[in-house]
Amino acid sequence: MNDAADAAEPPPPRRRLDPLLGVLLVVAAGVAIVTMHQLRVGLYVVAAGLGVAAAFRLFLRPGAAGSLVVRSRQADVVVLAALAVAIAVLAAVTPLAGSLG
Repeated sequence: MNDAADAAEPPPPRRRLDPLLGVLLVVAAGVAIVTMHQLRVGLYVVAAGLGVAAAFRLFLRPGAAGSLVVRSRQADVVVLAALAVAIAVLAAVTPLAGSLG
């Protein structure tokens, strides 16, 4: 073996988990909670997942944000945050059968 050739090889790239995977897990957990007839709690979990996605997109570099990068940073953050707020507000104001009274 040639020691010069071994030294010239770059180290293998480190694999990072895509932040979208974590966001999808949180949103999937929220949907699972909704299927267990806990509508408000499940929607709050979905809204929290979208809020975390907005925070990831805001604070992570484009290379580290992975699949969360779709448009410009500002557009991505505004859309994700607006969806999070809209879902949380809808969860808060939706009258549920058990809470009428």
